[in-house]
Amino acid sequence: MTDRLIAIDLDNTFADYTAAFADCLAQMGRPVRGGDPTSYDFGCDGWFGEGNGDVFPEFHSRAVMLGLYLRERPYPHARRAVDTLTFDHPAWHVAFVTSRRDDGDDTARWMLGLGIDMSLEFDYADQCLDHLDPTGMELGRAISERARSGRWSMGLLCEPNGVGWCHLPDKESLGADLYIEDDPAMLDRLMDLGLPVLVRRHAYNTAQCERAEQSGLGLAFDDWTQVPGLAERLIGGSH
Repeated sequence: MTDRLIAIDLDNTFADYTAAFADCLAQMGRPVRGGDPTSYDFGCDGWFGEGNGDVFPEFHSRAVMLGLYLRERPYPHARRAVDTLTFDHPAWHVAFVTSRRDDGDDTARWMLGLGIDMSLEFDYADQCLDHLDPTGMELGRAISERARSGRWSMGLLCEPNGVGWCHLPDKESLGADLYIEDDPAMLDRLMDLGLPVLVRRHAYNTAQCERAEQSGLGLAFDDWTQVPGLAERLIGGSH
């Protein structure tokens, strides 16, 4: 069996950022009509209005202060799908990989709330650096360096059939066998490098959904129940 690494994004891929963001906006006294945004920066109808995406960073930052990341909930069936990926395939290894830069310890706390074994991230630290803040950007850089050297298996595969996580803005440096992602720019970057993707379909990434399927580099999904089967199609089953 060949070891496979599956890198899963968090915001609007595994968990519902949009609903949590709308909840925070309502608390700020700026309720929105909401719905699935057609623009990644929420500069669209139902949110900040067409062409007004420049206000998004400010409102995002305020939402983070209100506990945005802690309010996110996994999409229906997402946790069960991840369990299937990890436990039904002995050679598959799953890591949540987020490019968040402003989360403090919120991601770690959120992971604990999901019952994810935090020791897996400390294992990465033991493999990568002698002294490391396991919730900080240093971890991402350490794993990124290991990935560039072609030795990611020593870190990301240190625990079989578990789910780990890290901060890593340049996700492509992992060289994962499959990326599950929603960000249009990240998807384009991954596909430019010929890396396989599963796209969590949204109104703002329809072009990337089409590109993935037409190029043969990936597939798009609307419900997490589809993910295990689609992953097998892209990287092959291993029982």
